[in-house]
Parts: sequence; structure tokens; C-alpha cells
Amino acid sequence: MKNCMFVADAVSPGTSGDMSIIYMAIMLAVVVILLTALTAYVVYRFVRNHEQRRLEEQKAFLLKEEDKRVSDMKQRILTEASQELLTPITLIIGPLQQLASEPLADSVKPRIQLLLRNAQLLLHQVNMLPVGVRPGSIPSPAVEMQMLGLGETETSTPNVAPVTPTATPVTTPTAPTTPSTPVVVDDSVGIDDSNAAAAVHLSAEDGKAEGTDKQGHRFTMLMVDDSPDMCRFVHDYFRGVYNVITANNGEEAVTCLQENDNIDLVVSDVTMPKMDGLELCKYVKSDLRWSHIPVILLTGRTDGDMEVEGLKLGADDYITKPFNVEMLRLRVKNLIEKKESRQRLFREKMDVSPSEITITSVDEQFIQKATKICEEHIADTEFSVEVLGHELNMSRTYLYKKLMNITGKGPAEFIRIIRLKRGKQYLEQSALPIAEIATALGYSSSKRFSENFKAEFGMSPSEYMRKMKVKIDINY
Repeated sequence: MKNCMFVADAVSPGTSGDMSIIYMAIMLAVVVILLTALTAYVVYRFVRNHEQRRLEEQKAFLLKEEDKRVSDMKQRILTEASQELLTPITLIIGPLQQLASEPLADSVKPRIQLLLRNAQLLLHQVNMLPVGVRPGSIPSPAVEMQMLGLGETETSTPNVAPVTPTATPVTTPTAPTTPSTPVVVDDSVGIDDSNAAAAVHLSAEDGKAEGTDKQGHRFTMLMVDDSPDMCRFVHDYFRGVYNVITANNGEEAVTCLQENDNIDLVVSDVTMPKMDGLELCKYVKSDLRWSHIPVILLTGRTDGDMEVEGLKLGADDYITKPFNVEMLRLRVKNLIEKKESRQRLFREKMDVSPSEITITSVDEQFIQKATKICEEHIADTEFSVEVLGHELNMSRTYLYKKLMNITGKGPAEFIRIIRLKRGKQYLEQSALPIAEIATALGYSSSKRFSENFKAEFGMSPSEYMRKMKVKIDINY
């Protein structure tokens, strides 16, 4: 018995130590499990919160994009609607403005003023639509009425700038029968007699002064707008001064340019079906046959982006709807006067740069090449219009039209004036006999050279030499 007790006592201490180790191991495992679980929970919450934030941000972004899309769509709709409204507003204000400039009965004046005032209020409301107008840039109705030359009060006489009135546009004009058959109106052709009878055009004196060149040829204007009423309105105003051809979109305008080689200026709306005004402007300015033709663009957009784009494409002027038709007349007149001024510069200036007499790079390159060809063949007695056209890869007809529009001279005159200007330099800078100068310029006889020189400069070569000698003596 004692032995058994001794053995039990001997074993107990070791067993107690083992149990402590096991207990500590279990506690450590529990702690590790708890820490692992806690870490996993923290990571889970972090990932969950991050994903939730990401989803919220994505949702907010999508909502913002949707709001922007809806806002852009609304603005686009309002922009298109406002542009569509500006054409009829122009057609309302324009004739009313012209009526207000006429002597009217006392009973009629207040009614015209009432119509003008309410048309102007309508224009002001259209301008309030978000079509790119900056806040604070929208003028008040009174200011806009002054800008357009309209009356201010109902009882006072309309404060209208002097404007030559025209006929009221026909409300139901006949549209072209096919897209490829543009409406062509020359003077009174194609206009309803009842409407034409009421038309009051620009005065005959004004028409003679600005509507024809020195040879008495009447200038031709191409009016392009998808509104037949707008085409008719512009035609009725200009019909006594210019030949007016009309088209309802860019494609019809191109057809008109192809079929009418005497068009001097294009006035085009920007927003049109099939081919818009910007595309038409680019087409005209990039084609050597028509690149010399000035282009005026009409638009309802009040932001500057459209104007910048049009000017980059080569547009010569820009007018915002609704416009005063008198302002359009002055813009047309100024562009034609600039063209005549460039032609005069070519005739009078000795060494004229091609950039001084052209409005596009296409025309500048054309004049540079034509001048270079003439200079290279200046002593060639066989050099002719046919040779010049062949080297420029142009038919005689197109060469004539192109040079006439840019320089005011036909091909034969262009070659002759290049030779005569060079002869003038020879007379000024050398002591060569007139006969040798004539030979150096490709003339078969000095007599022919003398005749051409006198016709161009008003004196013979010998008279010019004496004049230059006197000038030199005076300077010394």
C-alpha cells in the first residue's frame, strides 16, 4: 500500500505540468483564432466600406452624367427651336420695320408700333433661351429695338433708321419641284405679279451705283436658305440692284454655281438640310473655280464657336439672325467694293503681291503660278492664252472667269499687263532702246509695244523716259 502511494506521489508533479502546458496551448490557440477572426472582420469591413463607397461614387457619376446628358439634350432642343424661330422673327420684324419707315396714316402708326413692340418682346424671349448666350449679355427689349432701328413707344413716331422698304414676302411661296432644280430668280422672273406690284426696291440711283461694275454688268448674288420665305424676302429687297439666284440647301447652291458662271457673292444660312452652310463655305473656298467668291454666313447661334468655325473655313462675313436687311445690303456692298479695290490695286501697283489681291490661299497660289508662267515666257512671241491655260490646267473659259474675278483682267490682258509692268521697270532702271525692250518683252514690233504701253499708262514709252529723266534731273 505504501508502495502504491509512493508511485502516485511520484507521478503527480509531472502530470500537473503537462496539463498546464496543454491549457496554455489551448488558450494560445483561442487567442490566435480570435485575432484571426478579428483581422478577417476588420478586412471584411474595410473591403465592404470601400466597395460601398466605390458604388456610391459610381452611382453619383452616372447620375451626374445622366443629368448632363439630359441638360445637353434640353439645351440642344432649345437651341434648335430658337434657331428655327429666328428665321420667322426676321421675316416679321423686317417687313414691319420697312413699313414703319413709310409715311403712314395716324390710325395705322400705333398698330405698326404695337406689332413691332410685341415682335421685339418675342425676340427677347427667344434670346433668353440657353443657346450659348452668357448671363448678362442679353440686351433688354428696348436696347434690342434700338439696335434694329425699331420704335420705342406706342404713341411716338417709330424711331426707324432710313431703310428702303421692299415687298412683303409671300406667305405661301412655291417650293422647288426637285432638290436638284434650284429656284432661280432674275429681276422680276419667277415672282408673283401681285406681290411684285407691291414691291418697293432700292432706289434706281443706288442700284446703278452699287449693283453694276464699270462695264455696266449687274452683279449676281446667290441666296441660300432652307426657308423659301427668307429667300423671297431677300430677293424682293435686292431685286432692283442685283440679279438674285436662290437655293434651299447647300446641294442646290452647288448646282447653281455649276450652272451659273457669273455669281459674284454667296449669302447662306448655316443650318440647312443635306449640305449646311459651313459645308457649302468649305466647298466653295476649296474649289479653284469658285474660291474667289465672297461668302456671308447667316446664323441664329449667338455663341462665338460657330463664327470662329465659319471664319476658319474662309467665310468673309458673319451675320446673326434676326438681321436688319439694310445691314446685309451694306455688307454685300462692302465685299464687292473690296473686290473692285483689289482689282484696281493689281492694275495700278507695279509689284503687287498675290496675297494683296486674293482672299484665299487657293487664289493666292493660282495668281503666283500664273504670274510665274508669264514671267518665264515674257520674251516668247508665241506665248498665248492657250499656253497659259494649258500650263495652269484650266480651260480658256474658266481661266477667263477666274482672272476677271480676281484681277479684273482677262487672260490676254493679264499677260499684257505683266509684260508692260516689266517694260516700265526696264524704262526706269535701264538705258536699253525701246526696240530692245519690246523684243525682251515678246513683242514682234516696238510700235505694238508703244501702243499697248500708252493705252495702259496714258503716255508712250519715249514720253515716260523723258518724264523719268526730268524727275532724275530735279532730284539731282
